[in-house]
Amino acid sequence: MFVCMCVAVTEGEIRDCIHAGARTVEEVSKLSFACTGCGGCRETIEEMLANGGTLSTASRLCALPWTA
Repeated sequence: MFVCMCVAVTEGEIRDCIHAGARTVEEVSKLSFACTGCGGCRETIEEMLANGGTLSTASRLCALPWTA
């Protein structure tokens, strides 16, 4: 599933960044370009960082205004 719709970054790609050592949203962004568009995926990436790459099923992927 896509976490960042702006640049088409998937949950797996974010997880790979975290497993490669990314510890902040900015580090994930440098590796994947996620969260460099609208920023709607920031909370999801922060959750994944806090949970070692795991995304809860209650999370919304990319909270763009038109998907709210």
